[in-house]
Amino acid sequence: MNKEINDIFDQIRTLKIQGATIIAKNIIDTLTKHIDDIAEESKDHDEFIRNIMNIAKKLAVAQPIESMAQNIIGFIIFELQDSNINDIEDCKRTMREITLSLNRTIGENERRFIENGTVLIESLVKKTRPLNIFTHCYSSGVRSILEKVDNRNIDIKVFNIETRPVFQGRMTATKMSDVGINVTMCLDSAAPFLISKKSGSNIDAVLIGADSVSLGGSIINKSGGYGMALSAFNENIPVYIVTSLLKIKKGVNNFIDIPIETRPFKEIWPEAPVGVNIMNLAFDVIPSEFITGFITEFGILKPEEIKDAVKEHYPRLI
Repeated sequence: MNKEINDIFDQIRTLKIQGATIIAKNIIDTLTKHIDDIAEESKDHDEFIRNIMNIAKKLAVAQPIESMAQNIIGFIIFELQDSNINDIEDCKRTMREITLSLNRTIGENERRFIENGTVLIESLVKKTRPLNIFTHCYSSGVRSILEKVDNRNIDIKVFNIETRPVFQGRMTATKMSDVGINVTMCLDSAAPFLISKKSGSNIDAVLIGADSVSLGGSIINKSGGYGMALSAFNENIPVYIVTSLLKIKKGVNNFIDIPIETRPFKEIWPEAPVGVNIMNLAFDVIPSEFITGFITEFGILKPEEIKDAVKEHYPRLI
């Protein structure tokens, strides 16, 4: 068990497993798979809960910015601490029930925000030319929306960036191309200009995923999103964030004081000369004022509507 958990940890840490939803699902599946093993190693239900917490927290910190994984773990621990749980068998039953429920919730949320996003994108359709969408990094939610729009025979053209230094944008471009979507990939540094009206690209909307969402309506996502959103804001081009509200950073109203993860400099320049300092910021913050709306499981929300929606649907995250 420990070897498999360590392998999952390493895959999340090294971005072999990436994407907030995919990471959360992997944590749920790993915990579910090892319920019986954890029970055998626990002398009572208190130790079972501690063991679950230790494994879950280890997996969650592999990518500390991923709020969805942390929230999922919080929901699991909350249910396990129910006063009606008296022994390990109760723990095992509760674990299976909550992990099954969480997987269903995540799946249903995806279905709902994909449909909401598809309807939104359809409302932007141009009669005389393709609808031009710019996206960033790799987001399974964004990809699913664009594929569903394309399947409805809507003429779209997708622009995306490489997303250096790990090149997640290549995965986006490949998956778009594989299903027949017209996709153009560009350099990261070219994105703000291409989004601008000065480039002549006629970008109609920017569609971005999120790793973490604040209650005040700002987000953290892969580095590069800030420049794209700033350019779109200056040009009055809408910026939509595709996300489940399960990605809310619990209790955080904005990301001003949140430290941004820096990754190893060797991702950028493996043999950099001595004396050359390299900053490899993995993420940046897109402030709420740059964001037109959030495509969520509860509809299209303005940044200022996020907190009330969370209070209504996920009150534990306030």
